[in-house]
This record gives sequence, C-alpha cells and structure tokens, in this order.
Amino acid sequence: MKTTDPQGKPRGRGRLGNLDIINAVRDAVLRAGSSRVADLAAELKVSEVTIRKSLDELERQGIVRRFHGEARIYDGDDIPFRMHVHYTEKQAIADKAASLVEMGDTVILEAGSAIAMFAQRIKNVPGLTVITSNLFIARSFRGSKVRVIVLGGLYQEESESLVGPAVCEAIRSVGFSKSFFGVSGFTISDGFMLNDIARAEVTRAVLERGSECGAKAWILTDSSKFGVSHAANICSDLSLVAGVVTDAGIPDEYRRHLEASGVKVLS
Repeated sequence: MKTTDPQGKPRGRGRLGNLDIINAVRDAVLRAGSSRVADLAAELKVSEVTIRKSLDELERQGIVRRFHGEARIYDGDDIPFRMHVHYTEKQAIADKAASLVEMGDTVILEAGSAIAMFAQRIKNVPGLTVITSNLFIARSFRGSKVRVIVLGGLYQEESESLVGPAVCEAIRSVGFSKSFFGVSGFTISDGFMLNDIARAEVTRAVLERGSECGAKAWILTDSSKFGVSHAANICSDLSLVAGVVTDAGIPDEYRRHLEASGVKVLS
C-alpha cells in the first residue's frame, strides 16, 4: 500500500485513504485468521496507531475481536460479520437475485448475509411488501417505500432472528409470491441445511407454506456451502425449491444434481 505521494512525501490519507486501510486490514485478518498489530503495520507499511484505529472500526462492525495486541476473526452468527466473508461473491449473488423480484411482489426474506445484501438491492421495487422474521433485514428497508411486516417470536440476539412456534404459526397464515433464504450447507444425501435448529424450523415453515400458495423459493448462498453438512436439515425435497443463486465456484457435481432435480442454478 502506498503511503507516499509521487515526490516521496507522506501521503495524506483523508477519508478515502482511511477506508482503503480499513479494508486492507480487514482482508489481511480474514486471510490469516488472526494477526498481530505489529505484523499488520509492517505488511501494510503504516503505523501501529493507524492499524489500531482500523481494528477499532472493524471491531465496532463486528468483523474482528481484539486480544492482547492481535486481532482475530469474529466467528459468531451475526450478519455484519458474515457479510464480509466471501464478500465479492455475495455481492454478485445479490445483484443476480434482485432481477427475480417484480413490482407488486410480496416476498419472505429469512436471515442470511447474502439475503442482507440482496435486501439493499430491492429497496426501490415499486409496490413491494417484505415479510421477515429478522430485525436486521427489517431495518434494511428504513427510508424506503417498501411495506415491511415483521413476524414476532423469541429473539435470538446474535443473529437478530425471531424464532419459535409463534413465527411458524404466523407464516402459515400469510400469502406471498416468493421467498428468499440463506443456508449453511448442502449435501446430495441430506439437501439444504442450517447451523441453527430454531431458524431451520422457521425456514421449513416458509417452504411448506410456499408450496401451498404457489410461491417460488430461492436459495441465496455462496459456493463454499456445497459439500458442507450442518445440524439442521431444512429441505431434502428439492421440488420445494425453484432455484439457487450462487457463484461460479459451485462444484459441477452439485450443479448437475440440482438441475437434474428441477432446480434452476444461477451463477
């Protein structure tokens, strides 16, 4: 990273420069898993004070945690952290998925980092109604004309999801045209999975209700989830899923399996 101007003088970073450094620090920590402040300063050719300020901001965003002179990737389930893992792929996924939403649609959005990025892309769709059980997703539509319906239930602090029987019962009473949700894993033997049993129950309720009211279900997930198994199955019956929006890294065997099962794959 350049820290001098063409004449060799120290570069004044300004707001853009500061953002460049924060992003560079974020990427370095995500690559390594953990990094010491001194090592980051040497790698990026900036002062340790600058590194600490960048880490303060990244910790505020929920991306890293600080431990005695080093920073480690935060491995929790909150959406702001997960949005920065496979960030580029998820941005492209969100862009592709946005074309699936039409004027006047009523859609259900479940929790997920790709879903959160997707929500930003559909804020200006005319006549859109969004039903969600996630407070982070609901807040994404602040300042827009989108009608937002939040389904109440037991609050999960880290993921900001609302779960439990009340949410599932509410889903069974609403109609919608499309649903979009993220997953934590997929295997050929077990189908799509989540790492949270309570959220999986909500997603299964969405899929079941969607099959009753003719809604199309779309899964938004980056390719790293394929071949990964998790605790809670949400869908082994692939006839319930209209399609998957992912990136070009999806292994051929999973693409072939999905397409042979009638699931459209957008990558």
